[in-house]
Amino acid sequence: MLKHRLLMSALLIPATIGLFVWDHHLGQRAPILLVLVLLISVRSVWELVTLSRTAGIHPDFPLCWISCWLLIVMAWSRALFFPESRFRSIDPEMRGLFVLFVMTFVLLVFNSVRRFSRPTNSREQIPEQVIQPGTHIKNLAVELLIVTYVGVLLAFTVQLRWSSDWENNKTGYFALGALVVATKMGDVGAYTFGRLIGGPKMTPKLSPGKTWAGGIGHLVTAGLCSMAWLCWLGPIISWSWHVWGLVPAAVFGVVVGFAGLIGDLAESLIKRDVGVKDAPALL
Repeated sequence: MLKHRLLMSALLIPATIGLFVWDHHLGQRAPILLVLVLLISVRSVWELVTLSRTAGIHPDFPLCWISCWLLIVMAWSRALFFPESRFRSIDPEMRGLFVLFVMTFVLLVFNSVRRFSRPTNSREQIPEQVIQPGTHIKNLAVELLIVTYVGVLLAFTVQLRWSSDWENNKTGYFALGALVVATKMGDVGAYTFGRLIGGPKMTPKLSPGKTWAGGIGHLVTAGLCSMAWLCWLGPIISWSWHVWGLVPAAVFGVVVGFAGLIGDLAESLIKRDVGVKDAPALL
């Protein structure tokens, strides 16, 4: 398992950086990143819908998928339609995302109202009178979770692409690269430290394989690899990516690593709550 993780990291991180460099030269519209994020989102929605169905909850996959795509495209709106704009604030995208998210919520509610007269499981054609109370509310709640977890978070994350220098298109991928390096290498560090050291479990009921040693390894590795990216490797790739100080780079890595650790536990929470050991595997 450790060899697999190291191998995937050795392949995934250079491939991601290569895509970033390629997309960087294609201008503000970032078409490769857009396609990549759209593919990631539909796969993520499919995994969450699949997990939900094992617990008897049946979110509307096409609606969740389309809602996430709309939110992501909204995050790209200025880059797609006004690529020559010199207005650097991301406030227009944030306001647009908020409005679209509210509209998406209304659409999800309307869809639940529309489906209420139908059996929850259309394959088995269960009579409506035997449908468990609260089923439609559960479907709506999971649909909202999926759209928020996938669509909203991805739409906010990709804003890093245009975070600092919209006009000159220089440093956005430096920020995105730092995010990928910190989270992925933090995961590798957590697994490595956990296997080598072991010790007390962090959340024995939720994720028996996670230890406190692994959690510390996650933060340490994320901090060290962020230092390597922000202070050395990133500036080698592009002269416009300015060298960070060691302390700010380490703090950045620890903070992002902590967020990645919480995200990993969130995935464990979803899997355990629906009674599944592992989520569907893409990589």
